[in-house]
Amino acid sequence: MATIALPLRRAGLSGLGTTVPLVIGVAGVFLSWFGAAWDVSWHRVVGRDTFWSFPHLFLYGGVILWGVAALIATVTAMAGRPVRGREMQIGPFRAELGLALVGLGALTVILSAPADDYWHRTFGRDVDIWSPPHLAGVVGSTVAFLGWSSAFAPGTFGIPDWVRRVLRAVMLANVCGVLVFGMNFYYITATTREAFFYPLLVALLIPAALAAGAVLIGGTWGATIVAATYTITALATYLVLDGSGWLAPAFPPLIVAGAVAIDVLRARGRPWSHPLVLGLAFSTVFVAAELVRVVLFPAPVPTGLASGGPDPRASTLFFQYYAQTVARPWLSIWPILAAVLGAALAAASWLVGRRLGALLRDDLGAEALAHS
Repeated sequence: MATIALPLRRAGLSGLGTTVPLVIGVAGVFLSWFGAAWDVSWHRVVGRDTFWSFPHLFLYGGVILWGVAALIATVTAMAGRPVRGREMQIGPFRAELGLALVGLGALTVILSAPADDYWHRTFGRDVDIWSPPHLAGVVGSTVAFLGWSSAFAPGTFGIPDWVRRVLRAVMLANVCGVLVFGMNFYYITATTREAFFYPLLVALLIPAALAAGAVLIGGTWGATIVAATYTITALATYLVLDGSGWLAPAFPPLIVAGAVAIDVLRARGRPWSHPLVLGLAFSTVFVAAELVRVVLFPAPVPTGLASGGPDPRASTLFFQYYAQTVARPWLSIWPILAAVLGAALAAASWLVGRRLGALLRDDLGAEALAHS
């Protein structure tokens, strides 16, 4: 009887340790995604108020669900559940690499909340995203979504392959979303997107996520799939907020144009797929696409202090950003300089992302699945 009970116990743990984290985690991802966007809109409309605002409940409630998903996977693995794929072990704690990274990322974001409260009480309430606790939350979210991207390797969860691929693309799109969110006022409003530092920041950050997507999704159009998925989800968030009467963030950066350029060149092989060539292609095409967008759909000129939100400090900071937009316009030499200098940044970013993708890739073979 003991020989029969042991496989049954292992099968039960396997189902509990993967199915439940999948459901809880995916629900948490969508809650946190919308909560983060709603939180920025809330601050722009209502101002800075209690920590227990509705957007914060969505945001941190979703992050807590990430942590619960990772905790269940860890506890069941420690209780004897076979780990499906590459394992991360820290002391007695063990789980799949991807789910372990989700847990570490969630812990970082959760710990940033009391740090943020302390920061507010010590230095006053923030008026932008670039404070140490907020940046810690951005880093933690990036780690968590990279973890989810790794966790959706073949065989980790008992779901159809097409669902797994879609969810992996969504998680990689969330990496792009977090990085764009971390761009501060460049994320919040298009009016502040000047023609030099904004494209350089995009070139520094986004190609890494696209490269990880190219490795983890595979195929000819891996980077494009990630960028397109990000654009679709960002536009959906925009439409929901705008349709609900909230201030939506700026139109998503046109990274999909740069991603298409990268994938077209990758398909041609060497020397076109060299990182420097890919970096130049991404930087040039992205800048060109943004230039066309600015010409065809110019951002509105701010008409008064209210353009920056209800907080006077936010309005002051907003106009500081807007002054840079006036100083570095798109119809000038600045975007050309950004495209040239951004090439090296994009190339370095691509190399980092490609390395991350290789480290996180964990495709299980049929033989491994049969023994799990």
